[in-house]
Amino acid sequence: MTNKSRLQYALLNMGVGGITTILKMIMSFTVRTIFIYKLGADFLGLNGLLTSILTALSLAELGIGSAIIYSLYRPVAQREWPVVKAIMNLYRNIYRALALIVLTIGLMLMPFLSLIVGKHVVPNYEFYYLIFLLNSSISYLLTYNRSLIIANQRNYVVSSIDFLMYFLTAGLQAITLFVFHSYATYLVVQVIFTIVGNIFLTILVHKDYGRELSNAEKVKIPQNVIVKLKKNVIGTFANKIGDVVVNGTDNILIAAFISLSAVGIYSNYQLIILAVQALLLSISGAMTSSIGNFAALNQGARGLKLFNNHQFMNYTLTFFSSAFLFALLPTFIEFWLGNKFLLPFETTLILVINFIINRQRNSGNVFIDAYGLAYEQKMKPILEAVFNLGISILFLTVFHLGIFGILLATTLTSTFIATTYEAYVVFKYGLLTPVSKFYKRYLQFIFEIVLNLAILQFLIILFVNKNQSNKILEILEIFILTTVGSMTIYFLLNFKKEEFIVFKSMISQKINKG
Repeated sequence: MTNKSRLQYALLNMGVGGITTILKMIMSFTVRTIFIYKLGADFLGLNGLLTSILTALSLAELGIGSAIIYSLYRPVAQREWPVVKAIMNLYRNIYRALALIVLTIGLMLMPFLSLIVGKHVVPNYEFYYLIFLLNSSISYLLTYNRSLIIANQRNYVVSSIDFLMYFLTAGLQAITLFVFHSYATYLVVQVIFTIVGNIFLTILVHKDYGRELSNAEKVKIPQNVIVKLKKNVIGTFANKIGDVVVNGTDNILIAAFISLSAVGIYSNYQLIILAVQALLLSISGAMTSSIGNFAALNQGARGLKLFNNHQFMNYTLTFFSSAFLFALLPTFIEFWLGNKFLLPFETTLILVINFIINRQRNSGNVFIDAYGLAYEQKMKPILEAVFNLGISILFLTVFHLGIFGILLATTLTSTFIATTYEAYVVFKYGLLTPVSKFYKRYLQFIFEIVLNLAILQFLIILFVNKNQSNKILEILEIFILTTVGSMTIYFLLNFKKEEFIVFKSMISQKINKG
């Protein structure tokens, strides 16, 4: 294997992750369009609801994956293959147990599905749920192998294989929708390629690391690694509870308090926002393993500068992506699916605000994972879960705010609990620096992003004809206005900032070398 620098790995991970995510977005829109026209809004809503239920069930795993990857950073970086082998064996045994746990809990939930879905909305929903559950359970059996590849900073390999499986899955799903008009067949295709993808990754791990692992002597996992692993499992598990309650229960609440078709309408917006978020995560998240490698080798003196650069990169990505989402999302939905799939303006606005808040949390989350600080924020998810569910139900039942109320609860929770707690943990335990250094930059970045949205809204009202029949021309006008306007505002706000000057210099050097 050819060794690369952290920067080379980060750039390679970003490039491959970014390209595959864009291609996934295109394919997602294609399959979603066929799905809507062949099966309708109720099946779309059911698909979103069952996905959310299985996301909640995946809490059984979410404390393990990040913690194991963190525990592998140091032994992989130092080529301590006996320790790596011991950790991977532990990981395999845990995941086998988790597959059984998820399957058991999932089966126990079946009698309660009708309370959310409604008995007469979609027939045979129990059968579809069982296919979802089978897919989720099977995914645990071999997926642990990807952790070794990621810990070795080769996220691009995982991204490439995941994309290949997604390409085959989406292609066959589109064909089955056209030929059979069958939701069950659509789901079975997904199960098949979940299995194939994990087998493929397992073969690759044996090919690249089989000799080192097979020749490694049998050792016990060092006690300090076990202690840190337990703490990170507890912390990450608790943290993901809060994350799932805040961001993963929206579809369940909408189905229970509003309707299944409303879940379908909302899920179209979510598809676009999550696709954009996945693209940005593939860029910023590609640095996580390199940051973890950096932290594992005790090179923490430059940690604050590394954090500031990562935060500025997140700000830049959020600045432009939120602008395009805010300006183009309603018009695109109308062009794509028609007026009946539109949400009110205020709901779209708060969706974008939540996107901004989550994106600006990314640097904190990346550094928490890379520095192994999940345990230190173990109280945050309890506060998140209680606050978010309580406020959501209050907004739904007392104030009757509908989807807007659910999203407003997410905004309040993410702003006043999640962001605050995560920043405190990163700066106190990771960077060993006063957290006040975070807030000054964070508030400035949020203000500048929102200012850009306000100016864009004014420009769109002033210059774009929203009543024209040619939606493609309208989208083009908004796109050009958003591009020119956002680039101008971004430059005026940032041309004197240190990080902007550094990044501009790096880009200039690359161009000159090219």
